[in-house]
Amino acid sequence: MDIREELQQKYNCLFENVKLIRDMIGQVYLVEKNNKRYVLKLFRKNYSNQAIQSVDIMSYLYQNGYPVVKIIDTIAGNKYFISEKEKRVGVLYEYIDGVEPNKAEFIEYIGEMAGKMRFAMSKYQSTLFHHDDDFFINRYIRILNQMSYKDIQAFKQHGKELWLRVSDLPLGFCHGDYHTGNMLIDNRQKINLFDFDAAALSYPTYDIATVCDMTDYFSLSDSNFEIGFNQTYSMLERFLKGYSKFYMLNDTEIKSIFDFIAIRHFDIQATIIESLGLDCVNTNFIKNQYDWLMKWDRLCRTKL
Repeated sequence: MDIREELQQKYNCLFENVKLIRDMIGQVYLVEKNNKRYVLKLFRKNYSNQAIQSVDIMSYLYQNGYPVVKIIDTIAGNKYFISEKEKRVGVLYEYIDGVEPNKAEFIEYIGEMAGKMRFAMSKYQSTLFHHDDDFFINRYIRILNQMSYKDIQAFKQHGKELWLRVSDLPLGFCHGDYHTGNMLIDNRQKINLFDFDAAALSYPTYDIATVCDMTDYFSLSDSNFEIGFNQTYSMLERFLKGYSKFYMLNDTEIKSIFDFIAIRHFDIQATIIESLGLDCVNTNFIKNQYDWLMKWDRLCRTKL
């Protein structure tokens, strides 16, 4: 059964055009019916539990007036379906005709959205996945072990140091991938959030680090770290003007933002390799990532 047949069976609609637009944690398709567009996501089988949780979170937020992309029900009244052949979770979303918001222009609004989301999710009754160092740090360490990476101990040591600095921070809802690439601003200047695949009970400051980070993920130039730190701090100050309408951060939490930027490198690397396979990176790239982490750590120690 192909995708069109699957959709016709689950939604009782014949979709004319199906176009693959992204392939990472799952395949994302743009689908059309009678000149109306939708977005279909078929999750990889190893992400089924996260997919079902993300559907429940988005449905909860939508029902409570938070601006997330609307999920289209199947003819059976479900928010997702299981594909017949591969047994993968599929979700059909309403298409939003919008663009990625300009972070510099909307950062205060994005901060307010983050605070509002955390507050709304504080009343969420279902049990969330819990993301701790095993998710953020050790996933990547296990992958490096699979690759027989010879300098794995250096990553282990730095990961432990980073986690020790943040592990006592307050827990709360964490979107897990809160950046402008997962937001769309429509013609009413309303920002809609999507992609809750990495959501968990974890550290809300991780979301703040993700969206305020102004460093270049790949560059090892001194200017990237110096300018990136200053721009991140400036972005953070503006973000907190909106966020503080719901939550205030103490000095320790603010300082942790810069450690979470480093921790995110462990997280991103693990997610990419899990999705694309061990061959998608080489040892030189991994070494450069470690050098990046060391340069960032040295700079932050002098600045904070």
